Amino acid sequence: MHDLRHGAASLALTGGCDLKVIQAQLGHSTIVTTADTYTSVLPQTAHDGAEDTARVIIDAARTISRNTRHQPKRRHRRTKPRSTAHATTRTPVVA
Repeated sequence: MHDLRHGAASLALTGGCDLKVIQAQLGHSTIVTTADTYTSVLPQTAHDGAEDTARVIIDAARTISRNTRHQPKRRHRRTKPRSTAHATTRTPVVA
């Protein structure tokens, strides 16, 4: 009977069932007990987790790349100082 319980929990985890749901089904008092018992059971589960994490990172990088590609280029400010001739013809502002 214990093997069936363990097998069902392992298959549920591999199938993508949330660890908190498995904890409730098994009646474990803490999620730590469930995690310690079942997260290292099947190598495929670890592999799937790594692939899911990589997919999140790749999708984020693509989004950033798309967003930066479509931004308009900024115009550069003038680096030459303006002529002082205009400064002498302006009316001074009195505060």
